[in-house]
Formats: sequence, structure tokens, C-alpha cells
Amino acid sequence: MPQPVRVPDEIYQSLQEIKFILDPEYRKASPSIQDLVTVALTRMIEDWEHPISREELLKELLEQRDKARSKMGKPTS
Repeated sequence: MPQPVRVPDEIYQSLQEIKFILDPEYRKASPSIQDLVTVALTRMIEDWEHPISREELLKELLEQRDKARSKMGKPTS
């Protein structure tokens, strides 16, 4: 069963901005936020499957994990 995924507010806001830019031009055919996320994740998986891209992607993933862990337990402002 699929599990929900939390997205940081700033990333979700960026996705909303992209959708807002596309809406007037594409109207009903405009991609949804789910479409944007699906394309982004598909690209990430493609990078993971490519040996050269995997190294860079792994570095970014580990940096993201370090950032998230450093924020754990700290009060939000």
C-alpha cells in the first residue's frame, strides 16, 4: 500500500508556483502537482539507475539526510 510522503513547505510552494505558471497556458491540460512530483521522482530514479549520476545523487541524498537530522528536535520559528 502506498504511503504518504511529506514535502517541505518550501518545495511544495515551488511546485505550486510552477503549476500557477502553467495553468493559464494549458488550462485543463495543465499538469497537477502530483504530475510534477511523478516526473521529478521518475527523473531521480533514472539518475539512480545511471552509474555516473548515481554518485552525485547519493551525495545529495546524504547531504539532505544530514540537514534533516540536524533540524531534529529544534523548535521551528
